[in-house]
Amino acid sequence: MEQLIARIAKVPVTQRFAALIALVLLAVGTTYLVMVSPVEDRITQLDNQIIKLDTTLAQKKAIARDLTRYRVEVERLKQRLNEALTLLPNEAEIPELLQKLASLVQQSDLTMKQFEPQSEVAAGFYAKIPVKMSIIGNYHSIAVFFDKVAKLARIVNINDIKLKSPKIENKRVVLEAEFNATTFKFIEKKEAAATADKAKKPGAVTPPKPKAGH
Repeated sequence: MEQLIARIAKVPVTQRFAALIALVLLAVGTTYLVMVSPVEDRITQLDNQIIKLDTTLAQKKAIARDLTRYRVEVERLKQRLNEALTLLPNEAEIPELLQKLASLVQQSDLTMKQFEPQSEVAAGFYAKIPVKMSIIGNYHSIAVFFDKVAKLARIVNINDIKLKSPKIENKRVVLEAEFNATTFKFIEKKEAAATADKAKKPGAVTPPKPKAGH
């Protein structure tokens, strides 16, 4: 031991100082590798997890906001659908609606010439029920009839209007109006397929007896 100390004493001070610094750096480096580096790696991992959690939280919050908005929109659409369905009669109401349509002809001071319900046409949750009609009267009475049809609680579309055969009766111009009156009915999903395959037979609705000439 004395010999080792004597040998160290002979080493120049600068070399001893450099060796001391090297030993200190070695100790620090070893401590860093053994203790500090794993801790830093763990901190980096935790930072990455925090970033991922923050991103996920932001996404969840955005989804929650959108979910509330979507629920409000769905409820609004449901309400609109229910309102629309109230304008579509069911199967039991169709004969009464067609009879009402025929009655409006008499109420408008017109004569019924043709009233022929056609085959139903399925279209998803509803079915079209076209009626081929022909009425006779003056232009004003025909316009009054169309206005009354437009004011019905149920939907009835009038299209393909043709005015023809004008003539003078009792000093008034009388003409014939041909058109298609299309109403609609609500059908359940289970009925849609059956309606599509249903035999195409025109319905039978007896119109009011024709009025006497104008």
